[in-house]
Amino acid sequence: MNLRSARFSVIDLETTGLNVKRDEILSIAVVPMQGTKILSSESFHTYIKPKRYKLKSMRIHGIDPSTIENAPKFSEVSKYLFDLLRDTIIVGHAVEIDFSFLKKYFKNENMNLNNKYIDIAIVEKWLCERLGERKGNMDLTLDVLLKSYNLSGRFRHHALTDAFLTAQIFQIQLLKMLKYGMNSVERILSIMESSKATRIDFIF
Repeated sequence: MNLRSARFSVIDLETTGLNVKRDEILSIAVVPMQGTKILSSESFHTYIKPKRYKLKSMRIHGIDPSTIENAPKFSEVSKYLFDLLRDTIIVGHAVEIDFSFLKKYFKNENMNLNNKYIDIAIVEKWLCERLGERKGNMDLTLDVLLKSYNLSGRFRHHALTDAFLTAQIFQIQLLKMLKYGMNSVERILSIMESSKATRIDFIF
């Protein structure tokens, strides 16, 4: 599949923590892309009402109990969200974590999320090694990637903001790949499959 015609869903979640078994989703954002084009007007964001709330996580995401008091349950938005993600390649930063949360939540609604996914941190690592831009131990946190691409990190840790910033980074990465003749989605997916990096490498 050609990169210019591929459909991507850039996602970001805010959660009560990183443990998929114990923690819960607080907000979800999706920013669609068609090739290198970010479809901002088709973006989706919702808060999700959890069963339990961890006050200590508020210092990271800033979502207080009053914000989610009247938020929908995941079951109320699951069909719309599933249809939005259908037949797209999911993109994110440290995306394995967000994907695992979504897969678990959809499974609880008897829906099977089996999309392929792309991690912009892994793509960045590959591009830097391939193009010789950075060597050795690379800091691939989202804040560092934003700085390296001269993108503003204001209002970080809001799901929609982070999803849009991630989409901007991915857009630049795609343009780099196209410039050097790498124009297939399969090439990026093969990078994901061959990566030995772990999801936790890119968070802190």
